[in-house]
Amino acid sequence: MWIFFRQVAIVLPAAVVLSACAGKRAARRAPVESLDDALAPGKMAALLREQGGAHVHVSSVFRVDLAGAKPSAPAGAPVSPAAVTTTTDLWLDKHGNFRLQEMSDQDTGRDIVAVGGEIAVGLRYGKMIRRPAQSGEGGEGSRYLAQALGAPWACWEIVRRQVEVEGAPAEYRLRLGPRRELPAGFPAADGLRKWRATVTAQSVDGHARMQPGGKLLLDFTCMTDYRAARDGVPIEGNAAVAMAVDELGTTGDVVMPESETLSTRQRTILDERALLGGIRSAPSYEGRSSR
Repeated sequence: MWIFFRQVAIVLPAAVVLSACAGKRAARRAPVESLDDALAPGKMAALLREQGGAHVHVSSVFRVDLAGAKPSAPAGAPVSPAAVTTTTDLWLDKHGNFRLQEMSDQDTGRDIVAVGGEIAVGLRYGKMIRRPAQSGEGGEGSRYLAQALGAPWACWEIVRRQVEVEGAPAEYRLRLGPRRELPAGFPAADGLRKWRATVTAQSVDGHARMQPGGKLLLDFTCMTDYRAARDGVPIEGNAAVAMAVDELGTTGDVVMPESETLSTRQRTILDERALLGGIRSAPSYEGRSSR
């Protein structure tokens, strides 16, 4: 008996030590890294599904303009606004179906409903048109979910190099800190978002509240003023985003609204000729080098 207990005594401390080390590694994880994961739209959508659905409300204001620019335009001339305010509501049910309603202060908006393998889309003042959801890598539904949850991430991208995150494991405060390099694995800003790599934040303020003992973000606000350069041109702007999550696991089933089906018609050769209107086919580029 004594020999048996001595053997167990030798094995158990090793397991306990490994478990304790894992716990310490998790505890040492920087709060800013926890928010990197929590704010990623794809991960947030997956966590909301795990919770059995939720309602997410997001309000955002993004402004960007030439550095030192002053509003000036002839009376009555259409002007692309420097600032756009958007309000987004997303309902995700326990089956993974969702409804996305989005409105902006520019009198634009959209309503998107995904149920099963169908999706209905309607622009503001337009009819809801229903059709089969496009499949493929990522799926159309996943893309719309990422867009619905994208505003907090867009603001986070702007401040990430200079944000300081302080507070307890579930309650964080955001403030301005020294500029640092992004961690390895952080999604690179490319294409039209490349200017974000040049951002210098002038101010940062906000807070984040996470689900106790979990990874889901329940409340998030972030406000910043910044300067940057786009294609070598100095720009300045500000961003303010507020997100709140409620109705965890209690949202009702999302149902397909009254909508019209997308009418498709197979084109014949005569149809194609009528559409082309006698236009000759373009010459082949085979064998020609690009300039």
